[in-house]
Amino acid sequence: MTMHLKAAQPSGKVRGLLTLVPLVALFAFGSAAALANNTIYLLGEVHDNPKAHSQRLEFIEKLLSQSFKPVIAMEQFDRENQALLQQAMTSCQDADCVIQKAGGKGWEWAYYKPVIEAALKRRLTIVAANLSTNDAMKVVRNGLGAALNHETLREFNLDLPPDAGLFQKQKTAIEVGHCNMLPASVVQGMVNAQVARDVWMAKTIRENASHGLILLAGNGHVRKDIGVYHWLNGAERTRTEVIAYSEDKSDTVSEQGAGEYDRVVRVEPFERGDPCEAFTGKSKLQN
Repeated sequence: MTMHLKAAQPSGKVRGLLTLVPLVALFAFGSAAALANNTIYLLGEVHDNPKAHSQRLEFIEKLLSQSFKPVIAMEQFDRENQALLQQAMTSCQDADCVIQKAGGKGWEWAYYKPVIEAALKRRLTIVAANLSTNDAMKVVRNGLGAALNHETLREFNLDLPPDAGLFQKQKTAIEVGHCNMLPASVVQGMVNAQVARDVWMAKTIRENASHGLILLAGNGHVRKDIGVYHWLNGAERTRTEVIAYSEDKSDTVSEQGAGEYDRVVRVEPFERGDPCEAFTGKSKLQN
């Protein structure tokens, strides 16, 4: 989730050259890869689509059944709650307890409870992978350094002139995701916030993935071209697989594996109202 405005984007859209696979083939692919025991999976989601969550859960359970014991990194937990999360995973007997102790607002936690239950059952570590909304807003107002320290900025080359191509793609994605109705004055700040969250997720992976890791985050965060994968180093990328769960019927197939994701699992669209209605009559007037 980028900013709270992210809820207003047309959910689940993923575009580009993609490889579409049926779930049974994805299971076979994942089972073989998990045997390496240090694979990094970036698993996307349509935040409000229960069928997408269900299919992703099936894939995760299949991986865990293959003696794969990854760390599970979750966008849904904010980094400042890591100590609370660690304590909860040690002391709690069920997912409701973990969520009560370390979870925040803005998420439909029923979708994530089965993953937390699976981690508790297998004594897997869950780590908080996201910036809080407060930290993201600091970045919007004051830039990347408001939430990322100097060491992190240097580690990910953010102390150098920005990658204009990446920032332009992020700008386009954010504008389209908000129905092209965002005030021009906030777009750059929101791009910075998205980048800051992606970088923090990449840092979380780097510090926790020696024995394999599963990241749960929105499809936008796991994109290979501009998301978390972009910020991984070469060695990390060689053991990473990026899988989106998409409602988009216009996805195309790339035999070369180029594009935004390595695999796409197509899910039935979730019935929802027009997300652009939230902006009608407001943002355009504020430009």
